[in-house]
Amino acid sequence: MILLFSQIGFSQEANVDSLKAILPGKTGKERIDVLNQLATSLRESLQDEALTYSLEVDSLTEHIADPLAKSRALENISWIYYRRGQWQKSFDFAETAYEIAILNDDQLQAARLMNNLGALYYEQQNYQMAITQFKRGYQLATQVQDLSTRIRSLNNVALNFIQTDQLDSALNYAKRAVSLNENAGSPYLTSFAHRVIGDVFLARGNYDSAQVLYQNSLEMARGQGVKSFEAGVLHRLGNAYLLEGQLDKAEELLLYSVRLCEENSFLDELSKSCRHLASLYEIKGNIQQAYLYQSRFLELNDQLQNKANRDRLSLLQNMFQSNLNESELELLKSQNENQAYRLETSKRYIIFFAITAALIGVLVLRMYFLNKSVRLINSDLRLQQQKIAEQNLALENQSQQLKAMNDTKNKLFSILGHDLRGPIAQVKSVVDMFLAGYLEREEFDELIQVLNKDIDSVNFTLINTLKWSMSQMEGFHVHPSVFDLSKVVENSLQLLQPSFNEKKLTVFNHMGSKVEVYADQDLIEVVVRNILNNAMKFSNFEDSVTIYSDSDKETIYWCVQDQGVGMDEEQIALILSDSYALTKSRPGTNREKGSGLGLQLTKEFVRRCGGTISIESHPGHGTKFCVQLPRRDSNTNGQAIASQEVFKA
Repeated sequence: MILLFSQIGFSQEANVDSLKAILPGKTGKERIDVLNQLATSLRESLQDEALTYSLEVDSLTEHIADPLAKSRALENISWIYYRRGQWQKSFDFAETAYEIAILNDDQLQAARLMNNLGALYYEQQNYQMAITQFKRGYQLATQVQDLSTRIRSLNNVALNFIQTDQLDSALNYAKRAVSLNENAGSPYLTSFAHRVIGDVFLARGNYDSAQVLYQNSLEMARGQGVKSFEAGVLHRLGNAYLLEGQLDKAEELLLYSVRLCEENSFLDELSKSCRHLASLYEIKGNIQQAYLYQSRFLELNDQLQNKANRDRLSLLQNMFQSNLNESELELLKSQNENQAYRLETSKRYIIFFAITAALIGVLVLRMYFLNKSVRLINSDLRLQQQKIAEQNLALENQSQQLKAMNDTKNKLFSILGHDLRGPIAQVKSVVDMFLAGYLEREEFDELIQVLNKDIDSVNFTLINTLKWSMSQMEGFHVHPSVFDLSKVVENSLQLLQPSFNEKKLTVFNHMGSKVEVYADQDLIEVVVRNILNNAMKFSNFEDSVTIYSDSDKETIYWCVQDQGVGMDEEQIALILSDSYALTKSRPGTNREKGSGLGLQLTKEFVRRCGGTISIESHPGHGTKFCVQLPRRDSNTNGQAIASQEVFKA
C-alpha cells in the first residue's frame, strides 16, 4: 500500500507521555478529550493502542453527549482501518463521522474526513476523484486556519498528481506544502513532502537529486519512529541508487528494506524491494539470486493484486449501496409526499360530493353509478398490481440468476488468473534467461525439474476448468453406458504414478478384475482422477493409499482411503452441501497447488451420473472418499474375480 499522508499534530501538539500520566485521573468529557488526543498522536506508530483509545471514546459518547468528540474518534478508527487495508470498515466509519461533523457544522473535522475519503478513492485508483476530495479538504482547512490539515491535503494532492504523470503539478503542490511547513516545524510533514518531491525527480531521471531528498526523508522518518513510512522511503532510495549504477549501496539498502518489511509485514514495500533486488542481481550476473527475488516478487504481487481487487470490489459495492440507500430514501420521500397530496385531494372530493349530495338530492342516483364505476376501476387496479408483482418477482429471479452467473464467471477468471499466470510466468522467465545466455545448461536442467511440477499442475487445472466450463453450458448431455470401472482406475493410476513415486506412496488396489457400472465414462474418468489426485496431494511421504470396491444388487461402491492430513466436519459439510461454490484450494503436503474445481467437478459429475458421494475423515487421520454408482441388472455383470494389486512408489 502506498503511504498517504495522515494527520500528525504540530510540534508534538500533545505530549504522549504527559497525556498518559494524567489519563487515570480524568473522567467524563475531560477523559474523552485526552483519549482522542492520544489516539490522534499514536495512530501511525502504535495502531493497536490508538484503536483501543478511540473505541473507548466511542463507548463513552453513547452516555455522554459529545458528538464532535465522537466524530473525531470515528475518524481515528477509520484511518487505522485504512492503514490496515480494511477499506470497507474505513469507509463505514468515515461516512458516519462525516455525517456527524456536517450535522454539527464542524468544518475542521469535515476537512480531515475529506482526506480519509480521498485516500479510499486513491485505493480505488480513482485519482481524479481523490484529488477533488483532497482539494475540498484543503479549502475547508483554509477556512478554519488549520495548518496541519492544509499541509496534509497539499501533500496528498501532489501524490495523486504523480500517479497521473502530472509531474509539474505534483512538484508545485509539494513545494507549497514545504513552504507552509516552515512555520509548523513538523519533521513528519517535511519528510513526506521531500519523499513526494523525490518521486518527481526520480520520474524525470534526476537520480542524484532524488537520492538527496530520499535520504533527508529517511532520516526524518527514523527520527519519528514511523517504520511504515521508513519502509516506503527505503525501496525508493535503493531504486535511485540502482538506476544510477551504485549497485553496492542499492544492495545494502534493499536487503535492509526486505528485513524491515518482513519483521513488520509491510507486503507492498516488500514486493517492490524484491523487484528491485531481482533487477540488481540480474545486472550483477547473479542469476540464481535474481530468479529467487523475481519469483518472490511475483508471488507477493499476485497476493497483493488479488487482495486489492477483492477490497476494491467490496469498497465499490459498499459505496454503491450507500448511494443506493440515499436514492431510495429520496424516492420514498417523494412517494410519501405524492401519497399525502393524493389523500388530501381525495378528502376534498369526498367533502365536495357529500355537500353536493346533501344540497341536491337528484344527484344521489348519479353518485351511485359513479361509485360503481370506481369499484370497477379499483378492480382493474388490483389486477394491474398483481401483474406488476408477478413481473417484479420474475425480474428478481432473473437478477439472482444473473448475479450467480456473474459470481461464477468472476471465480473462474480468478482461477485462470492466479493459478495459471504464476507458473507460466516462471516458465517464460527461465526460458528467456536460457535463450539470452544467462543460464548454463546445468542450471537450466536443474530448474526444469521444478518447472515440470508447475506445468503438471497447470495441465491438471486446465483439464478441470474445461470440464467444469462444459458442464455449465446449456446443451451439456450425459451419455451413460456400461463400462469397466477397474480399467478406468488403472489408467488413472498410471497417469498419476510419477506423483505417487515422488512421495514414495504405496497404492493398494483391492478392486475386482471387472467392476461394471452404468454411467458416463468420460465424466467418471474425471471423478476418479480427481479423487486419486486428492489422496496423493494430502498424503504424507511414504504413506499408503487403499482402493477397493463393493457392490449389491443395484449399486457399485468405489472407495479411496488415504492416511493424510484429513478434514474437519466443517470442510466436509462445505464439500457435500447442495450449494455450488468454488472454494479456495489448500496446498498439499508437498506444497502442491490446486484450483478448487476438482471436488466440485467430482460432486457435480457423480450427481449427473445418478450417483452419490460420502466422506469420512478426521484431522490428522486421513480421509475416505466413497462413490456410489448404479449398475446393470446383476445377471448382466460377469462374475468378478477378486484380485489385489500393489503399486510400490
